[in-house]
Amino acid sequence: MPLFDTKNRKRTLVQPTKVRKSRNSNRVTITQDKTKGNEVVSVDKLSTPANLTGSFVESDSDSDEPHPEASPATDVTIYNEYDMGPAFGCKFPLPFIRFMVERVLMEKLKGKTYLAGDAVKWVRDVADTINSKMKGFCLQQRYKHVINVSIYQQNGAGFFHGFRAVWDTLSDDYLCNTFDAGTFVCIVVIFGCYTY
Repeated sequence: MPLFDTKNRKRTLVQPTKVRKSRNSNRVTITQDKTKGNEVVSVDKLSTPANLTGSFVESDSDSDEPHPEASPATDVTIYNEYDMGPAFGCKFPLPFIRFMVERVLMEKLKGKTYLAGDAVKWVRDVADTINSKMKGFCLQQRYKHVINVSIYQQNGAGFFHGFRAVWDTLSDDYLCNTFDAGTFVCIVVIFGCYTY
């Protein structure tokens, strides 16, 4: 027994770029031949359009609508690239962060005198306030930030601090701001690191 039953099958002309789809799913019937394990496909009532040019292709459709997968999609953009740095205008916003840090330092530390017990609370309060404002207003895509706040008393003693980091100078940046209150000095350092 042949694989396809060709008694009622007609050939239709289809353009090579168009694939036809069936309007009625009852036109194609697939039956199983249990003795030989072959499938028999029978198709009925097929039409032949006379105005198409191209090669003869077996089709079970009588519509002239192109199939949605016949031609490549034109509304899809494929990006075959990976961003190796921040986009133009999306770097770490240093001017805005500097303005925000200066405002936080003025409202939290202005007019205060140094006390060792209070300085611990001030450091934590300034760091938490800057961190929450960084998350709310200065959040850039794929940037992480580190905030370091130091307060030391001005009584003639020295204070030295230093930082070392391995980073990309084109995408990573930092900000250092110093606030002098007379009896103490507060230094805020913020690092912005781009995650690849």
